[in-house]
Amino acid sequence: MSYVSIKYVIMLAVLITLSTLVTITFVYPAYAVQLDAVITKDSEEFVPTFQFTRVMTIKYAEDSKLAELVGDVQQKILFNIDSQNAGILVDLINSELEQKSFVKVTDLSGEYSAIITPNEKSVGMEYKITLHLTMNGHFIGDFSTLDSQWRGFTISDEILIETEFGAYDMNSPKSALLVTIPEALEYISESNAMNILEFPLVDTSGLSKLPLSKWESMFDPTSEMSEPEQYGFHGTVITNYSMGICTIYLGLCQDKNFQEEFVINGEKYLIYSIESQDDATIIIEGYVNEGYLGKLEIFTIHDNAPPPDNKNGKEIPMMYVMAGIGVVGIVGFFVWSDRKVRKTTTEQTGIDPKDLRAVSIGSHAGSYQTNRGTSHLVEK
Repeated sequence: MSYVSIKYVIMLAVLITLSTLVTITFVYPAYAVQLDAVITKDSEEFVPTFQFTRVMTIKYAEDSKLAELVGDVQQKILFNIDSQNAGILVDLINSELEQKSFVKVTDLSGEYSAIITPNEKSVGMEYKITLHLTMNGHFIGDFSTLDSQWRGFTISDEILIETEFGAYDMNSPKSALLVTIPEALEYISESNAMNILEFPLVDTSGLSKLPLSKWESMFDPTSEMSEPEQYGFHGTVITNYSMGICTIYLGLCQDKNFQEEFVINGEKYLIYSIESQDDATIIIEGYVNEGYLGKLEIFTIHDNAPPPDNKNGKEIPMMYVMAGIGVVGIVGFFVWSDRKVRKTTTEQTGIDPKDLRAVSIGSHAGSYQTNRGTSHLVEK
């Protein structure tokens, strides 16, 4: 393969790589809240899953008082959540939703976990709450208009759950310390650390702060195609709405970082909390687009595909602009590279021919004298 062919193969590979990088998404493994919901046609109720995750760390010196109180034994708190021990949570969510939504929660289930892990110079606290909420009242008037405001709510009050540990506030991170190492919690109870340790865990408000027009949406007509019927797959088209996809044109994913420094008896400490940005997927049966009914943000379900909108009108040109800039850079590089390889001038470089003398070879071939020869450099 010639140099030119290899060069253009490399250029093509680089261009393909560039186009991939322009549209690449950046994914984080843990989210402040992660929503997964599926809403079927004509459904009387649906059961979205909300998962809350938070990681907290308190840093201290190895010989500090807090290190002594925390100890070196890992602690775990695990329990199930249901309508019997967490009926108060149903009431609190409904109280929030009734201010902006037609949806009501009728039942719930889930799990709670808190893991406290001491290290040499810090203690880590990992919290995870999973809630499966049974909701109804999501259709407005008929089965073509769907309330979307149920996705965002904030619980700032205590959520007292009856557990084997007694009455436990699952909404406050400090509860885990209160149950496992109360002496450590008491030691820092008057410090700025409490600003983070009392920050509520159950908060989905970020899911409604971002308008649905900013979410990624896509129709999936697979179930309407004839080919899948041979596999016994029948159904209707579905629409997938996704939030939390981080791209170059939407912005890179940003962690939520909170931290506080505090001093107790001359000893310095640092507490910080990390959460990834909110993430959600809502799958709805039918062709769906978003809109407003007064101030209420809604989904509208259609039998046929609605006309395309221009909500991504700014992002697509930006992708092409960035790709274009990359292409110009790459082409410039290869033009420069090609000139370097193919550089020719009228000036002779290297050994001057006048310093060379030809010497014939092949004299041992009898009477036959070859016309091949070689050259020797003349000594000066």
